[in-house]
Amino acid sequence: MDLLNKLQKYHIFRHDYKGADVAYINTIDRIEYFSGFMGINLFNRVFKFCNFTFLWGVSTLFIYIYLVLTSTYYYRNDIEKALSCVTTFGFSTQGASKIYSFILRRKKVIVIHEMNLEFFKLDIMQNETVKKAFQPSVQLNHILLTLTIYGYIGLVAIIALAPELYGLIISKYILPFGFEIIHSDAGFAYAINSWFQVNCTYYVAFLTTVTDGTFILYLLNATGQIDAIVELLHELDDIMMEEHEEQKIDEQLQKIITIHKHHQLYMRKVEHLFNLYFLISIASLCFNMSISLAAFVLIDWYLGVVVFCFASSQIFYMCFLGSYYETKSEFLITEIGSFDWYKLSVKNQKMVKFILATSQSPILVTAIMENLNVAAYLKIHKTVYSGIMLLLRVKD
Repeated sequence: MDLLNKLQKYHIFRHDYKGADVAYINTIDRIEYFSGFMGINLFNRVFKFCNFTFLWGVSTLFIYIYLVLTSTYYYRNDIEKALSCVTTFGFSTQGASKIYSFILRRKKVIVIHEMNLEFFKLDIMQNETVKKAFQPSVQLNHILLTLTIYGYIGLVAIIALAPELYGLIISKYILPFGFEIIHSDAGFAYAINSWFQVNCTYYVAFLTTVTDGTFILYLLNATGQIDAIVELLHELDDIMMEEHEEQKIDEQLQKIITIHKHHQLYMRKVEHLFNLYFLISIASLCFNMSISLAAFVLIDWYLGVVVFCFASSQIFYMCFLGSYYETKSEFLITEIGSFDWYKLSVKNQKMVKFILATSQSPILVTAIMENLNVAAYLKIHKTVYSGIMLLLRVKD
């Protein structure tokens, strides 16, 4: 919390908290704004995808896959050019997983969105304790979404434009990537190839920003629900110490159960939406990281370091937020077990026991079978690092 408050000194991270419901709508508006650059809207049931921007984006994915395969075959006798053709191929499978998870399964995205809207309309959200409990997750969401927008778009801009700007300085045609529409060194061919490669990075930048922003919003909303349960438990402890009548205790427990039941249902839907997407994304990004570093080692493709950072940052978000949510879930179990529940009536003790039992089996963020946390993030990078070290030994 102290770190969040310090970051708010900077204008870019400053956020005026007016409630979780207002913050949620504002975040949705930000995501929809960047969705518009691709001709999509993830949260509107009546939105139609029959527009040129979206259809061209889907066409770009298929054209890209075709060009990578044909260009790799064309340059099969030139290891440097062949390797530079496949350095970003993992982004195509990741892009396909994003289209499947967020476009073809958009109804699931909308269901979770509507669950949040309905939850914020509940009377319990007018409770001052609950409002205050959501503030840290709202602030963290604002900071991470801001970093995502500027970080992703900035990194992709560097990847797409840096080689071309460098080419202008040294008066030489340099493309960011190896795949080509026209296999020629002529100026016209360079203009066509450059345009299409920048077009590809445009869609990668905005699609990644929108989909990761949606995941960040949904998961941090879940951590806000846990914070609300914890604060209500503290409030219940105070009520018990002041020896209020049983009805007051019953009402407080009912508030806790209301949020907890919503949280369990909410996380089942979130985990079901994202688990396959995370599996495909992490596999694709690991491929990109490995190939990019291999290109850096073998052919001095310095841009590979930036591509590596771009892929690594996406995995970091998944694993960091998964670990953050896991920590919150463990903290909830501790808080439920530590307050003086034995002072409650037998009926209310059973209610607390039920909450504790369900909390001991939290629905965590997974990639099908593997829990996503900081340990998984380190394991992924250790595997990539081991492969690169082996490649260096072979090269020597």
